[in-house]
Amino acid sequence: MTHYGSVGTQVLTDEIRDIRGTSVRGADGTKLGEVTDVIVDHETMEIQYLVVDSDGWLEAGTFLLPAGRVSADESDANNLAADVTRQQLENSPQYKKQSLQSGDEWKKYDLEFKKYWDEEPVMHIKGSDRIITPPGEPIPIRANAGGQKPSESSDSEMNAANLFPERIAPVFSDPAPGSGKVTLRPKSVARAEEAASGATLLKPHWWESFENYLRLNKDDIKGKCPQCTSKVA
Repeated sequence: MTHYGSVGTQVLTDEIRDIRGTSVRGADGTKLGEVTDVIVDHETMEIQYLVVDSDGWLEAGTFLLPAGRVSADESDANNLAADVTRQQLENSPQYKKQSLQSGDEWKKYDLEFKKYWDEEPVMHIKGSDRIITPPGEPIPIRANAGGQKPSESSDSEMNAANLFPERIAPVFSDPAPGSGKVTLRPKSVARAEEAASGATLLKPHWWESFENYLRLNKDDIKGKCPQCTSKVA
């Protein structure tokens, strides 16, 4: 069963940029802290959360940032930016490192954490500050100057979706769910396209290099994980 674990003290080669030690600034430009560790999916080795040291401004000391909330810092290529504020972090569930040692305890915490960051009053695209426009309601056709409705249609309502019935195949080549088709694209290209559409925030190039290094050293990382080693035993 897939579970999450931290990278901990895993040593990187000099050729790989280590995310640990990277500074993170908030939505208002204020420094939130420095990354001290990352929590990854032990099957894919994709980063799920950043463990950040608040450098004293947060009473709890450290906090978690969802990877979907983090992007490249446009003003500093060596650091990261997050679309969150200190107040949001103060109100978020407190991170407890020991929760990673227990699958059940972490699952409970993870659900609480995701509920906090994903369920907000305003509907928005996950990992973005772009607001989702709710499905359009039928639009009443207004009467003309003479008080009469347009003669070309006897319907009193028109659904906005009917204005554009064509399938946008050139842009979305395979929108049908469960089609079973797989399109291979370089990961960096895919992330750039997703960022352009607002689906996710664009990560710096060294973020992907870090994840690739973790994949190459997956066995070593899992060998240091109490949960992974207990399953093998």
